[in-house]
Order: sequence, then C-alpha cells, then structure tokens
Amino acid sequence: MAEAEPPFKLGAPCDEQKPTDTGEHLSMEKPNQVNENTTRDTVLLAISGDPSQIGYASVEFRADKEVVLNAVQADGHTLQYASETLKDDMAVVLQAVRQDGHALVYASVAMRANKAIAIAAVQQDGHALAFVAPPLCADRDVVLAAVSQDGHALSYAAEPLRRDRSVVLAAVGNTGHALLFADEQFRADKEVAIEAVESNWQAFGYLAPELRRDKAVVKAAVATSRQAMAMIPPDLRDDPEIYTEALEADGHALVFLSGKLRNDKTVVLQAVKQDGHALSYASDELKNDRHVVLEAVTQDGSTLGLAGPEARANKGCVLRAIEGHVQARQSASEELKKDEDVEEAALASERAALLEAVKLDGYALRGACPRLKADREIILAAVKQNGKVLVFAPEEIRKDRELVMAAVRQNGKALVFAHESLKGDKEVVLEAVAEGGHVALWHASDDLQQDKEVLIAVGGSN
Repeated sequence: MAEAEPPFKLGAPCDEQKPTDTGEHLSMEKPNQVNENTTRDTVLLAISGDPSQIGYASVEFRADKEVVLNAVQADGHTLQYASETLKDDMAVVLQAVRQDGHALVYASVAMRANKAIAIAAVQQDGHALAFVAPPLCADRDVVLAAVSQDGHALSYAAEPLRRDRSVVLAAVGNTGHALLFADEQFRADKEVAIEAVESNWQAFGYLAPELRRDKAVVKAAVATSRQAMAMIPPDLRDDPEIYTEALEADGHALVFLSGKLRNDKTVVLQAVKQDGHALSYASDELKNDRHVVLEAVTQDGSTLGLAGPEARANKGCVLRAIEGHVQARQSASEELKKDEDVEEAALASERAALLEAVKLDGYALRGACPRLKADREIILAAVKQNGKVLVFAPEEIRKDRELVMAAVRQNGKALVFAHESLKGDKEVVLEAVAEGGHVALWHASDDLQQDKEVLIAVGGSN
C-alpha cells in the first residue's frame, strides 16, 4: 500500500518543512504485469499503458534512464521508483516535475536545491514549493513562480518574501485567500486589498477595519460577488455608489438592500434588468408594477411566476413573458390562460423553442405534441440533424419525398421509416444506400433490392 506523502504544516516556516525520502512503494490496486524477470521491451510496453508498472521492474531497469524517462513523462510520481542515481539526474527530475510538480518530493536533496528544477516544479504546481530546499523558499524568483501558479504557496515562502509587496500582489492576484499568509501590514494596504477582493471576495474578511469602509475596496468586492454585500457595514449597503456597483454585477444583490430601496422603482429596475429573478426581492408593490415586471420577463420569461397577481393578470406582461419562455403561460392569471392571444403566443413560443431544440438534437421531436410532430419545417430540421427521428413523424409527413430524402442522406437506415411508396423510389433508395450501405438496402422495395444500379451503389458504399 502506498505511503502517505510527508506532512507539511500550512504556513509553517520553510525550514520546518523538510521533505523526507519516502522510498519506493507499490500500489496494490492494479495487478502487476511486470516482475524482476520481465524483459526491457516488455517493461517499456507495460509502462506506456500504466507508468506505475515500473515499480515492479528489476533494479536494472529502474536505473535505465530511457525506461525511467518514459515513465515520468506519463506520471511524474513514478520518480519514486527510479534508482537513487536517476533521482539525482537533471533530465529525469526535470521531466518528472514538469509532468507533476509534486514529484519533487522524490528527487534527491541536490535536485530539490536546484533552482531550475524548483522553478519548473512550482510552475506546474505552486504547492511544490513545500518540497524545495529551504534556501529556495527565500529565493524571490522561485517564490514568485510558485505564487503566480497558486497563491496559497505563499504559506511556504520564507518570512522576508511574505513581506515583499510584489510577491504578495502576485499571490493575492491569483487567489485573495493568500492574504492570510502575507505579512500583517498588507491587510491595511489598499492596492493589495483591491487585488485580493477582485480575485476572491472572501478576502474582504481579512482586511483591516478601515479598509472595510473604503469605498474603492468595497466596490471592488461587491463587483466580484454579491455575497460581499453581507460583509460590509449596513450603512454602506444603501450607499448609491456601492449598491449600483453591486447591482450592475449581479441583480440578486437587491436582497441585501434595505426595504426602502427594494421599494425604489429605479433601484429595482436596475436589478431586474441585470437578472429578472431579482424580482423576487422587490417589494410587493413593485412586483405588481407593469414596468418592473416587463423588464424582468424580458430578461427571463420564467420570472412571471415571481410577479404579483396584478402583473400576472396584465396581458402585456404575460405576452412578453411567453415570448421568451413558453411555460410562462402557466403563471398567468386564470382568465388570461384562456385568452386567444395568449394561447396563440404560447403555441408560437413552443414551436420556436422546439425548432431550435431539434436543430441541436433531433430526438427533441419525440416529446412534442401531435400538432408539432406534423409541422413540416420542424420535421425537416429534425431529420437533417438525425435521420432516424423520421419515426416520430405522422404517415403523411413520411410520404414527403424531399423530407425523406433529407432523412436518408443523414442516415441511410432511416429508409425503414419512410412511406412504402418511397421505398420503391429509386432515387431515394440510392441516397439511402450511399449513406447506409447494405443495411439501408434491406428496407428498399423487393424490386430495388435486385436492381443492378442500386447493388453497384451498395458495393461502392462498403
């Protein structure tokens, strides 16, 4: 069973994180195809499919540079099975860490102290900084490469670099959470703060109190995520500069505003224009406001269900909602559900939605109502995407020569679903066998199954 990787304390000084050589270990999860007596060619073949098989090879082949290079190129962690000499080989270790930065833990002490190796490892995985030699945790180039790949790697950097502003900026630019590992002074650094919250809004919680009230910082945070609104002081939530920034980024930020603002038509309109579902946070009065609801359903027709009863009884709102979402009819008032214009709009919306759906997946036709399954334009679009969906079309449609031709061009086997009269149409059958070969021929009329020209066409398609 594989040994666990050596533990490293998050954020501990570099000299407390000395990797130990874990030695060789073999996974028992896969059957070994290789053993001590396996030939070199067989070992190479085995590791091409499963690099870990090198762990079962003889000592000779674990010291064979070509064999080991083949293994680490596919899985850097197989470096653990290499001979001690190859764990100290620049080319081998470099190949391993480029594939998986964590493979550095299996390299020799000298290789973990090699700057070029270290940079290659941390560029692949910033957390590989945990395995480099202690002096390299204080090397600015190595640490910059690491935190640029994963800001959390700052936790492994030497203290002086946690106080280096450019290093910290690179780290928080990758992930705001890296601010946790930076020197305390940066929690009060405005530029660093903005960089951090733009990367991850949760970094707002790590900032010094004065920066949590700084408008530039707050605006950067709320523009990143509406959730940041929950972390700012209540008086700032109702500041026009702040909530405008938040609503432009996410209409759902309306939920964090005061009742007064959720009853402000201008504010609510801004929210529902960005996301119609923000209507759910508007005041009851504005949920019945025609202009507000029109904006919401224009953005997403399904939001009619969030509107008040007056808006759901407004024909203009209902028709607009149905244009974008056929199911919106279900949210209309009982009276409007029976309205001829509403019914007509719903049918048109359903048809438009199905037409787009069958262009992407012909099988969308399967669940359509009989009226739409008999719609020639929809059937034609469906069979062009998947000829076999001709099976869902009514008999009259399956007599349509142009439509059947389109179906068999896409899939010759669709001939089985054509009307009998078209199975004896030589041109149709020729199109079918050109795509579907002898299988399509089975569905042709008896006469055409013996037709010389058709048989030649079948031979040419196989």
